[in-house]
Amino acid sequence: MDLFEAINKRKSCRSYTGQPFDQGRLDEFRKIIDCFKPLYPDVPLEYRFVTETEGLFKVEAPHYLIVSGQGKEGEPENAGFIGEQLILWFDRHDIGSVWLGKTRDVQRNRTGKDIITIAFGQPQGEVHRDESEFKRKSIDEITNAPDDPCVQAVRLAPSGMNLQPWYLEKADNKTLLYEQVLKPPVSLAYRKTAVDMGIALCHYALACRRFGKPFSFERQSGLGDKRGYRLFGALS
Repeated sequence: MDLFEAINKRKSCRSYTGQPFDQGRLDEFRKIIDCFKPLYPDVPLEYRFVTETEGLFKVEAPHYLIVSGQGKEGEPENAGFIGEQLILWFDRHDIGSVWLGKTRDVQRNRTGKDIITIAFGQPQGEVHRDESEFKRKSIDEITNAPDDPCVQAVRLAPSGMNLQPWYLEKADNKTLLYEQVLKPPVSLAYRKTAVDMGIALCHYALACRRFGKPFSFERQSGLGDKRGYRLFGALS
């Protein structure tokens, strides 16, 4: 299944029928996750389904997927990269879903290494949207290569608080990926931009596959030359 087709149709669903999936479907979803290609194969993640969560951005849904790790570097962007593939897969199957930042498991098996939550279920209302309904920065605000179809796919990526904290700078034979440096009060309320970067990289990778381009990402750090941003990595 070509997940790229869902990029310009995906909708963040915040209203659900309340009708849960049976255990067989949940087992199917878990197997599907294992089929997705990770950003970092050597950075494993763990997944569990729960039915109750709490937090600032809570959405009432029949199911929630909690993504957790072991406290290793790279886990947040890996979670975004894999989780967005699941969200796009859900969209292709008319299943609603939405990323939830400051939401946590209320059960006793909650850990301090939980990374992010995805709510999902049968949507109440339309599960898709037209590309004209996306509220995004202009392409020139996120790149110096506006005609690159892979960068155009990144523009439609979801992000916490719709911050869209990325900038892609094409130079020579590589593209540098920058992460916006948040300032108070936003930086105090939201600390999931690394997950957002993984989501953006997922869109870029799917576009590369669609247009027959290689995808290679190397994590880098530093201030770089983009004011208000820090270097996140290089694509080549």
